[in-house]
Amino acid sequence: MDSSSAWSLASIIVGGLATLAIFSFLIKENSFYRFFEHLFIGIAAGLGPMLIIRDFLWPNILEPMLGLTVVTYPDGTQAEPYQPLYLLYIIPMVFGCLYYFIYSQRYSWLAKIVIGFTLGASGALAIRGFFSEAVPQIAGSFKPLVVFVEGNVSLLESFNNILFVATLLLVLNYFFFTFGEEGSLQGKIAPVGRPLLMVCFGAFFGSTVMARLALLVERVQFIVRDWVGAVGSLVGIG
Repeated sequence: MDSSSAWSLASIIVGGLATLAIFSFLIKENSFYRFFEHLFIGIAAGLGPMLIIRDFLWPNILEPMLGLTVVTYPDGTQAEPYQPLYLLYIIPMVFGCLYYFIYSQRYSWLAKIVIGFTLGASGALAIRGFFSEAVPQIAGSFKPLVVFVEGNVSLLESFNNILFVATLLLVLNYFFFTFGEEGSLQGKIAPVGRPLLMVCFGAFFGSTVMARLALLVERVQFIVRDWVGAVGSLVGIG
């Protein structure tokens, strides 16, 4: 057995053991499960910084700043001159390093500056993301109640739009608590939005269950097809 086959066999066996360890939590919490849980968290904590350095920090910041992206020909000439503006990357890098002053009692206020800046930037990005997601949904909710296709009324699409608009209005009416007296038309129609919400939540839950079942089926196939065969070949069975 060559080294690549041995490595592939070891990966399958360890992956199967890790899968069985995670599934063992369905019986009860045990030390076998906790070991692989901590192992996964440790690997993820170590792999995350390495991926950031390899895929972002080194190719996008350090290489241009150090001039490693400048191509030098055999005669000593360069394809393009070095851009000193890349040195400006040092400013946010030093600013980010102020985070580590959180471990100092005397200079911990420097870390609060970075934390405040990060929270403000994150809040602004979250607001922008909300509007970029919500505004198209609001605009898409304005659907024509009568749809014409090649000059003729499309009954199916018109019915779909009417059902969509009616559902939208009934659900919104269910959350109107600031006006409408008890026993009024608005108050009588409001409970109709509740079963419509339940249908929506049921669809979300069903899609979530289907996604989880897809992951489960993949793991079961891995155990039955790959892991059992790898263990059998290891012990000389089959």
